[in-house]
Amino acid sequence: MAPVTYDPTMVRDALARHYVAHGLPSDGGEGERWFHVHIGSVTVHLPNPPARRRALFFHDVNHVLTGYNTAFSDGEMAIAGFEVGSGCGPFWVAWYLNLSMVALGLVVCPRAVFRAFVRGRRASSLYHRREDRATLSAMSVGELRALLGLDRAPAAAGVGDRVRFVAWSIAAGVMILAPVVAALMALRGVWQTPGQVGPSS
Repeated sequence: MAPVTYDPTMVRDALARHYVAHGLPSDGGEGERWFHVHIGSVTVHLPNPPARRRALFFHDVNHVLTGYNTAFSDGEMAIAGFEVGSGCGPFWVAWYLNLSMVALGLVVCPRAVFRAFVRGRRASSLYHRREDRATLSAMSVGELRALLGLDRAPAAAGVGDRVRFVAWSIAAGVMILAPVVAALMALRGVWQTPGQVGPSS
């Protein structure tokens, strides 16, 4: 899907068009108890906690500003790289979800995730803006893109970008694998009988 340019449009109007174009509720799903992830023909339903609801506006505006679509294996992985690169501020749920997507993106589309990460490194973070949502919504997309530095031409990745990408990639891998390893170790402990704890002397 080609990116849509909304530059002359106010953010609130661009968001409304974005939601319609991607088949999302009029609030992006912020008010719903569950959010839905579409992986091919499979739809996964996940809880939508308050922390995610608070971060959703900024995430969706980033979609509008960057032009990344909402396809799970495309735009969502790219925007995860972008948001990790630019920073998610105090929104811990955004860090968690984005790092999870970066970990998956390293397998599915590593180059796209890296390019988006470098793009994020060149931009200011929307999650750090001091304006409230009403003020941000009343800005034009072009104005907000300029404030964040997204109107500049892409710059080549440097050594620092590569080092930080590797560091964040390791963090993402550890974060997504740690629960799996912990669960396997717990299961191993359950399966073991007292006579199998260790070798006999």
